[in-house]
Amino acid sequence: MGAMVAEQGGDRKDTFGDLLTHREQVFRICLGFAKNPQDAEELAQEAYLKAYKHRDSIKAPFSAKGWLLRIARNTCLDHQKKFLHIRPLSLEEAGEPADDCDIEMHRARNEKLEMVKDAVEQLPRKLKEVFVLREYGELTYEEMSAALGTSLGTIMSRLNRARRAVINLVKEASDGKRA
Repeated sequence: MGAMVAEQGGDRKDTFGDLLTHREQVFRICLGFAKNPQDAEELAQEAYLKAYKHRDSIKAPFSAKGWLLRIARNTCLDHQKKFLHIRPLSLEEAGEPADDCDIEMHRARNEKLEMVKDAVEQLPRKLKEVFVLREYGELTYEEMSAALGTSLGTIMSRLNRARRAVINLVKEASDGKRA
């Protein structure tokens, strides 16, 4: 019996150690919500701290990743509730382009990027969540389903609506700039 308890404790420790392999996804999800690399890093650290404190609630190693991503998402949503307006990533913070491309092309690309960021910010919460998890976090539909506790059909439907909304909002913003 004692060996079994020690073995289970070891499994939980290993499971939490395995969660550290998902740092990049957790950070990208936080960046999708925060839009500021420093805030995203703090949110990711906060999510891991919460996960560590509640590591005993991991029911099975195969569900640990979804559990962690749900904690990251909820941490970001809690942060947004505290600070209703999250400052978007400025072009200066984004850094210079890697190559020496034409300044006008760089400006146009940054304008388009800002339009996409603004469009994502305008999405209703449920659509924004799936969009950020997929496009920033690069989660599979199954991982999003586990992280959000929602069916695959709902995930696919929300993601489709979110993508269409972003496209339409960017198009409207582009048309507005031309007018």
